[in-house]
Amino acid sequence: MTGETDICVVNARVITMDGDSTVAGAFAFSGGRIIAVGTDQEVLATAGERTRVIDVGGAAVVPGLIDAHSHLEMLAYAWEVAVDVRSTRVGSVREIVAVLAEAARDVPEGEWILGQGEHYQHLKLAEGVYPDRHDLDRVSTRHPVIYRASYHINVFNSLALDMLGVDDDTPDAPGGRIERDPETGVATGRTYDMFAPLNGPQAPVGVLAAAMRKTEERYSAVGVTAVGDIQLHTHALDALIENAESTELRLRAVAYPKLPTVLSDADVRSGTLKERFSGIDRERLSLGGIKIFLDGGLTAGAAALHEDYPERPGYRGELAYTDEEVCRLVALADENGLQIAMHAIGDRALDQAIAAVEALPAHRRGVIRHRIEHAGNMFMTAERIKRMAEAAIVPVPQPAFLLTTATGYLAHLGAERIGTVMPFRTLIDSSLPVPGNSDAIGITADQHNPFPAMQAAVERRASGGELLDEREAVTAHEALRMYTTWAAHSIGLDDIIGSLEVGKAADFVVLSDDPTAVAVEDIGRIHVTATWVDGKEVHAPKPYGLPA
Repeated sequence: MTGETDICVVNARVITMDGDSTVAGAFAFSGGRIIAVGTDQEVLATAGERTRVIDVGGAAVVPGLIDAHSHLEMLAYAWEVAVDVRSTRVGSVREIVAVLAEAARDVPEGEWILGQGEHYQHLKLAEGVYPDRHDLDRVSTRHPVIYRASYHINVFNSLALDMLGVDDDTPDAPGGRIERDPETGVATGRTYDMFAPLNGPQAPVGVLAAAMRKTEERYSAVGVTAVGDIQLHTHALDALIENAESTELRLRAVAYPKLPTVLSDADVRSGTLKERFSGIDRERLSLGGIKIFLDGGLTAGAAALHEDYPERPGYRGELAYTDEEVCRLVALADENGLQIAMHAIGDRALDQAIAAVEALPAHRRGVIRHRIEHAGNMFMTAERIKRMAEAAIVPVPQPAFLLTTATGYLAHLGAERIGTVMPFRTLIDSSLPVPGNSDAIGITADQHNPFPAMQAAVERRASGGELLDEREAVTAHEALRMYTTWAAHSIGLDDIIGSLEVGKAADFVVLSDDPTAVAVEDIGRIHVTATWVDGKEVHAPKPYGLPA
């Protein structure tokens, strides 16, 4: 990536996030790289006749923010393709049906209708349950219809089930489940972690690529300049590469395609996967590793637990792999210089993931920054934390889940089972870098926005105002570090981004307020004045600065 040359940003409060937590007054960059950081006078002394000077009027400037676990694909579907049936718009299954039926009137017969709901939405609906196939049949019998409450929960109408080949003999995939009527054995339409095994529909690559570009614009508007993006289906990786090759990629992206739905073991061993990224600027799009799911979602009742689900005596969820298989996959990634990002929600899956990294030769620990996605959300005993630290595992919990999901976890399993929810203070004090990330898939309008999540990490309040063990609060500076240096570390780009230092990329964000100085309750309301990536302004809602 190459940017503009010879620009000085002055009259600023530059929160560099360097190792000394330096706060400077100005910085300069040329060709997309920072060449000076210091006072106004020191930086302006480097200026030449053609240097552009931008005075930001005393505003706070921070490194470009990083979402270490993103889903551009899922957000593109939720924001640009799906019909919004979240609880901000509907309050019952009847209303979901009405909204989707209205949308179907404008869609050609035979095309898919996708309705985007939200986590634990059944608790907010008047009927107290998710819709089923019969409800969605009232939307249309001429269109295949999907209602999505999360990536893990998808409900299909009868036509969609027929098109996907679901019948009385369709088996459940490992870690997944097709819900069936207990009396008749007929599928209800509700499925849990079965979308990929059933070959659920994907938008054409070109359509998805365009929708993903619009999603990137929304990220730029909240100061995010880089993502660790997880592709769950083949078209997502195709679209991401297409955007990078056409220079349409607005953000920096590190890819983590899912095995087995996007790639195979053979793709990793043969080098075919790496070949797909050859010729693409690493600083634009790089291959970080591979993503695997060890279990399903707790929202779907499919996370692998050591004890029974309260609502399903005798059932503890399922693991997608044996212990030996997970060890083999971790070794496969490590031997090929790739991170492995293991989805592990339940405590049984979490123990399996930790053990697989521990099984690597001692001299390999920490060489590749293997990750456990969702580790740190719950089930964080002192022993597990110690083991993760010793194995140099990167935990990837979701600060945004403090707002959207934490109270659901507690209501579902109880504090005695899951322990302290989101114990970020303990993780940080145990020398574990906690990368900021959203895991946003469109269940809320702003889960991708780092600032409300930062506030939640500091304030420890859920969206309903519930206080969630304030002893686990982090400082505002630590919350910012989660979305800068620690996130950069987790995606392997800390040599390029994450802090504003000489030699690093000119990725930065100009803010309305300093997140380390405003009242905690105001952090979530901070807005972005400008976003720059590689020395190029990619978002500027208001004119600012005075060119020299």
